[in-house]
Amino acid sequence: MQKWHYKMVTIRDLALSDSKLNAEGERGWELVSMISHDGHTARAFFKMGYEGDLPDGAETGHHPEPSMHH
Repeated sequence: MQKWHYKMVTIRDLALSDSKLNAEGERGWELVSMISHDGHTARAFFKMGYEGDLPDGAETGHHPEPSMHH
């Protein structure tokens, strides 16, 4: 079973979102979802496959990937 680390990043200025999202991608994080709050700020949710050590900024613990079946 694949295990994942998850983290959330708050983006306070959506004009800067591309550079912030790309920076996380370069560190190996995969964007899962992005939720806009008011048109100016958003929360971006990322996951990264578990490979032993906890990456910088990840939650502690290991979570299996949520099932996509309802």
